[in-house]
Amino acid sequence: MRSHPTGVHALACIPLLASGFWLLASHAYAQYRSDLSGDAGPAIVPNPAIVDKSGATLPLNLEFTDSTGKTAPLSTFFHHGGKGRPVILTLVYFSCPSICGLTQDSLMGAVRQGPRELQLGKDYDILIVSIDPDDTPALAAIKRKNYLAKVPLPESQPGLTYLTGGEANIKQLADTVGFGFRRQFEGDKFLHSAGIFICTPDGRVSQTILNVQYEPDQLHNALRLASNGTIGSGLLGIGLSCGAMHYNPLTGRYEQNPWFYTGVAAALASLIFVITMLSILWHNEFKKNKHPFTPPPPSTNCTN
Repeated sequence: MRSHPTGVHALACIPLLASGFWLLASHAYAQYRSDLSGDAGPAIVPNPAIVDKSGATLPLNLEFTDSTGKTAPLSTFFHHGGKGRPVILTLVYFSCPSICGLTQDSLMGAVRQGPRELQLGKDYDILIVSIDPDDTPALAAIKRKNYLAKVPLPESQPGLTYLTGGEANIKQLADTVGFGFRRQFEGDKFLHSAGIFICTPDGRVSQTILNVQYEPDQLHNALRLASNGTIGSGLLGIGLSCGAMHYNPLTGRYEQNPWFYTGVAAALASLIFVITMLSILWHNEFKKNKHPFTPPPPSTNCTN
C-alpha cells in the first residue's frame, strides 16, 4: 500500500528545498560575476570603501577654490563660536557619470524638503568638494547653477558651496573623513563609493551616512545632533534607520512609529504560527512512531 507524506517527510523537504534555492542562486551569481566562475572575462574591482571616522577633525587650514574663483581655507566655510551651522560635506567629481550625480540629486531633494523645517544657508550648509584636481571653478559654477535650479533656488542662494583644489589637499581631506577613491585610466575617471559626512560647526565629523538616498527624518536628526556638537547618531538615529521612530510634523517631535511595531507583531505572530504547525506535525509523527499500529493476526479458524 502506498504511504502518504507525513510531518517528518515535510520537514525533511525543507533543507532540500533550501539547498536547491542556494544552488540556483549560486549559479546565477556566478553567471553574473564572471570573475567568480571559470569563464574568461574582466574581473570586477570593488569600489574603495568609505570608512566611518566620526570624531575626526577636518584640516580646516587646507585651501580650496570656490565657484567664483576665490581661494580660501576650509575654515571659511565653518562657523566657530556662537550659534554655528552644521555642514553636510560630500566629495564628488564633476564628470562622474553616475554616483556623484545621484548623490547631488538626493541632496537637492533633501533641500527641497527642508529637511523638515530646516533651511539651507540658515540652519545648515552644504559643501561639495571635487576629488578631481582637473576640475575648475568654471565647471563648479555650472554644477552649482544646475543643481540650485532643480530645487529651485536662485544662484544667489547662500549655503551651497562647490570647491576645487589641488591633489595633495584633496587627498588629505578625503583621508581625514574616510572617503576612499582611486584614479583609473579606463572607464570612469575615479572609483569611489557614495556617502555624505555630517560635520559640526567647528569642523568635526559628527556621523557618516552611506549610499545615495537620504531620508528626511534621518538627515534632520543628523543635522540637529551635529549642530549641538554631538558625535554619532545616538539611539534615535538607530530608531530612524530601522523605522521604529519617525518625525511628526504636527508636534515637531520624533515619535514612535506604530506601523513599525504593527509589522513586527505580525512577523512574530507568523513565526509563532509556523513553529506551532511544525511542532504539531512533529508531535503527531512522534506518536505514530512510538505507538505503531499493529494489525491483528489472521484468524486460524476454518469454516466448512
